[in-house]
Amino acid sequence: MLFRPLLPSNVLVAEMAPVDADPTCLPSRERALIERAVAQRCREFAAGRTLARGLLRDAGADIDALLSDSDRVPIWPQTVFGSITHCGSLCAVAVVPVAHADGIGLDVEPAVPVPEYLLPRIVRDTERAQLAALPSALRPLGGLLVFSIKEAVYKAIYPQCRVFLDFHQVEIAFEGDDGFVADVLVPAAAPPAHARIHGRFRIADGHVASAVVLPRR
Repeated sequence: MLFRPLLPSNVLVAEMAPVDADPTCLPSRERALIERAVAQRCREFAAGRTLARGLLRDAGADIDALLSDSDRVPIWPQTVFGSITHCGSLCAVAVVPVAHADGIGLDVEPAVPVPEYLLPRIVRDTERAQLAALPSALRPLGGLLVFSIKEAVYKAIYPQCRVFLDFHQVEIAFEGDDGFVADVLVPAAAPPAHARIHGRFRIADGHVASAVVLPRR
């Protein structure tokens, strides 16, 4: 499992390939959310919802359907925080009780380098030295890693604060072999005491994965 090594034991996590998901098996209220979507999007959505409802059942927060709000954010039961991420080849979902965390965010991407012309939109000038210092084997994926980390950070904080951020409004630094710290540069965009966020990343099985769990304050 790609994400399990990145998350504490009190976080429930599940993964599947979207190709194995069946959108026709979704509850009618979930199917209604993708009635105009293309086939690939339907499979990714179905994988996420199927995994999420299974984890919620395991967490004692069973629901009939996991719907979305006007910002397309999943409406999780009040007893948990959750995060869904998917790409064409993998979907992952994590759920953690609110008693154990202040938020959670996952991101998965295919391990394909970001085109050079896109890097200035993602990487701050102050982060370029971080990329240059990565091990040589990781350097080609440095821009993608920054993208994935910032996506995971955003997904951990946006559902609570509802402040839109661009990639230059979060600054990251790598810690050790698989850790990072992210500074949210817009104070209102992060929950109290979470302007500096720690997380972990992993590159394996053709994917880049990033995960954030906000510790309970």
